[in-house]
Amino acid sequence: MTTQIIKQTLAPAQVFEALAKGFNIEYAEIETNDWEPLTHQVRLGFADFFGGFIKFRFAQTLNEGIKRTQKAKSENCFSEFLGLDGDKNERYRVGKDRPSVYVLKPSGRSGINLDGFIIYKEFQGDLTLVEKATAADWLLKALITARNVKRNAERNQILENTGHFQSDDYKKWSKSHRSVH
Repeated sequence: MTTQIIKQTLAPAQVFEALAKGFNIEYAEIETNDWEPLTHQVRLGFADFFGGFIKFRFAQTLNEGIKRTQKAKSENCFSEFLGLDGDKNERYRVGKDRPSVYVLKPSGRSGINLDGFIIYKEFQGDLTLVEKATAADWLLKALITARNVKRNAERNQILENTGHFQSDDYKKWSKSHRSVH
């Protein structure tokens, strides 16, 4: 008995959601296996997505699978850094069930806390000012936590790029500080 593996195809709404999340998508005409990457240069009209003559799937590369797994894990986090917007402001997702996006706009020299930032809530492309003095404690804590995670990840990446984790001193320190469970 052989097991047949069927690749999942995506509905148009799933394609738009995946593209918004930064996933690579491939497309092909129905009844063919001539998959091509869906890029900005592809000449597909809006009607082509819903016409039923084209099928879509996640790109079949190892990096895409890893990226989808990491994204699924991150959606379980209460808060996370989403990236910078077009004006270089920091964007964060906060919440699990009905998450909201918050934007931190620098208003001076930024410190570890939110002292040097103006907080906005993003909704349908509009930014609404959030007063720090009246903001909920859980929101401020979530933003600070996500910001610290982002900064620690940047710091670790710099250490990785400079070869710190491969140094003999670090290896000695790591061996002497292993936790025993």
